[in-house]
Amino acid sequence: MSLCRSDHRFCALLPRRRCCGGLSARARRTWALLWLLLWPVLGGCGLLAAKDAAPSDPAAAGAGQSGGDAAKDEAAWEGEPIPYKVRIVVREPVDKEAGGLADKMRGLSQLEQLVKEPPDSLLALERRARLDVDTAGQLLQSQCYYEGTAAFSLDQEARPVTVTLSLQPGPRYTLGAADVIYEPEPVLPEAFRNRVRETGFWGWETEPVPPPKFPRTLPGVLVGEPVTASDMLAAVEALPQRLQKRGYPLAAVADAHYSLDREKRQLLARIVIRTGPPALMGGVTVRGNEDVSAAYVQRLAPWQPGEDPWNADKVEDYANQLRALGIFRTVEARPQTAALAAGADGGARSGADGLAVLPVEVEVAEAPFRSVGGSARYDTDTGLGVEGFWQHRNLFGNGEKLTLTAPIATETQGLKAAFEKPAFFGREQRLLGSASALRENTQAYEKIAGNAGADVERRLSRHWWGSLGLGGESGSIKDNERDAQGYGFFGPRAGLRRDSRNNILNPTRGSELFVKFRPYTGFYEESFNALGGSVGGSAYYAPFRTAKGRPDDVLVLAGRVEAGGLAGADLRTIPASLRYYSGGAGSVRGYAYQSLGPRDSGGDPLGGRSYQVVNLEARFKVAENVGLVPFLDGGMVYRDELPRILGDMNWGTGLGLRYYTPIGPLRLDVGVPLQPVDGDPPVQVYISIGQSF
Repeated sequence: MSLCRSDHRFCALLPRRRCCGGLSARARRTWALLWLLLWPVLGGCGLLAAKDAAPSDPAAAGAGQSGGDAAKDEAAWEGEPIPYKVRIVVREPVDKEAGGLADKMRGLSQLEQLVKEPPDSLLALERRARLDVDTAGQLLQSQCYYEGTAAFSLDQEARPVTVTLSLQPGPRYTLGAADVIYEPEPVLPEAFRNRVRETGFWGWETEPVPPPKFPRTLPGVLVGEPVTASDMLAAVEALPQRLQKRGYPLAAVADAHYSLDREKRQLLARIVIRTGPPALMGGVTVRGNEDVSAAYVQRLAPWQPGEDPWNADKVEDYANQLRALGIFRTVEARPQTAALAAGADGGARSGADGLAVLPVEVEVAEAPFRSVGGSARYDTDTGLGVEGFWQHRNLFGNGEKLTLTAPIATETQGLKAAFEKPAFFGREQRLLGSASALRENTQAYEKIAGNAGADVERRLSRHWWGSLGLGGESGSIKDNERDAQGYGFFGPRAGLRRDSRNNILNPTRGSELFVKFRPYTGFYEESFNALGGSVGGSAYYAPFRTAKGRPDDVLVLAGRVEAGGLAGADLRTIPASLRYYSGGAGSVRGYAYQSLGPRDSGGDPLGGRSYQVVNLEARFKVAENVGLVPFLDGGMVYRDELPRILGDMNWGTGLGLRYYTPIGPLRLDVGVPLQPVDGDPPVQVYISIGQSF
C-alpha cells in the first residue's frame, strides 16, 4: 500500500488542485517518499507509529501552541521592531554527519533569512521560530535522523534578543533493503545480446557491448549505510532512465513502497519497475521546417534506423546538435511512443528479431538565416583594426554557411569568404572552402594577392578529424630587399587533428593536437618546390573541483606549443608571405608584430624557414565574469629548415584582464619583453575578443 493512497493528509502539502488523484504516478511516488522521509509521524498510514517529540529545553514549551493561540498571534498589535540574533545548536551528535546539520539548518532557517527584517512583536518572532522548528524536523528526517527532535528558546533579556534553535539528532537510520521488482519480468531480445562497437583510432577494431542489466537491488545506494531523501529519490529515478538508454523507451517506476523498522532503525524500500517493450531507433520525421531541407535534418541523426537499440541520450544529443547549427530558434525531439505503448511498432518497419522500430519526431522553428556583425582589436604596434562580416547559415537549404568578412586594419585590407557544407556525402564529413583578395602592408613585405582553397574534413573517431585539400595563392609582392614582382604557388594539403576541448571559445579542460603537411610548387623570380609542415597542441586543466566533484573554472592552467618548418627551397626563393614570422598578439606577447627572427641588412624582419612558439597562462577568476591572466610566452623564427628545440628563444611576460561574455571573453593583455629588441617599445598592449589560444 502506497503512502499517498493510505493517508490523504499527505495531500495537504501539495498546491491547490494537486491532490493524489491529479498527480502523475511519478509525482505521487516522489511526494510519497518525501512525506515518509520528512514526516514519519503518520498515524493514519499504518507504516509508522506516532511519536511525540518532547522539547529538550524547558524554555521551548512555547514552541507548540494551540490553534487558538495562533489565532491570537494573528491579531497581535504591531509594536516596535524586535532586533534579534540566532544561535543554532546541535546537541549530542552521534556521528560525524550530525556536525554539519547546523550549516544545513542555517541555509534553510527563516530566522536567518529575515534577520535584517526584525518583527514588530515577540509573538511574531516566536512564529518565525516555530516555523524553523518545523523545518528542522523535516531536515532531521531527510538526513535519516527519524527520532530527532527540535525546539527553540528565547532570551528576552539579551540585547538583541537571542533565539536559540536546538537540534537533537538521535540515532541515524540505515538502509535495510532496496529491492527492485520488475513487473512483468523483462524480455532481453537476441539483438541486444551480441552487439559490438567500433573502437581504435580508425574504428577498425571492435569490442562487445554488454547487454542491458536488470539489477535486483537499487543501484546508487548502499544497503547498511544511511541514505538521504535526495539520494534515494535520485537513485529511484536513475534506474528507468538507465534502461531508456539501453533499448527500453517506456521504462518507468510503477510504484515505490517505503517503511521504517524502528527496532532495527532501518529504512526499507521496495521499487517496482515496468520496463515496457524493447525497441530500436527509428527514422526521423521533421515538422515546422520551411526553408531548411527535411532530408538534411534527417541525415544528421547519429544512428541507423532499425539497427541500434533505443537510446534516449542519442535523441537529446541529436537535438543539441540541431540547436548548435544556428538555423533554428527552437528544436524539440521526442519519440512517438503512443503506438509502441499500445503494442504496435509505431507505424515503422520491424527491426532485428521482429523488434519494434520507434520513430523520432523533430519539431523545429526556423530562425533568421542572415546576420551582420563585426569585431575590433587594438595592438600597440599595429594600431586599431576592425572587421565586419555578413553570414548566411542556410544558403541552399541544407545548412550551407557562407561568411563574407571585410578586414580594415593598418596591415590588412580586403575581402575574405568562407564556405561550409555540412553532411557532405556523409554525416561526419564536411566541405570547407575559402577565398580572399587582400592587400597587406607589414614591416616584412607589401603584397596584393588573391588565394583560394577547398578541403574535405572527416570525423575519424570521437575526437579525431582528418582533412585533405588543395589551395593556392597568386599576386604581387615587395619585400624590403626587392621591388614588387609577381609570385604564385599551389599544392595539396593534409591534416590530422584531435580535439577534446569542452568549449572552443573558452576551454577549461581538454586538449587540441594537430599535424599539418603541405607541399608547394610555385615561382618567385624562379620556380621552387618546398615541403611545409607543422605540429602543435594546446592543453587546459582545472586543478580545483566543485562540491559536486566537477572541474572548477576558478583557475585554469593553459599551455600551447607549436613548431613548423619549410624544406626543399632556399629562403630567398620563397615568397615573403610564405615564410614564418613571430612576435605580437598571436605568438609572443611583449614583442612587436613579426619582430622576432632573422633580419635583413636594413634591420627589418626577413622571415624564416622554421619557427617555434610556447605559451603558458594561469587563468584565474576574481569574480563571476572577471579574470586575471599572468602569462609567459616564448618563440623564435630561424633560417634553418628545422627549429632549434627550445633554443635561442626570446621570452615575454605580462598580465592580462578578461571579461567573460556569452560570445567569448574580452581580452586586455599587457606584455613586457624579457630580451628587448632594439627599437621596440618596452611595453605592448593588446585588446581583442577571445582567449589568446
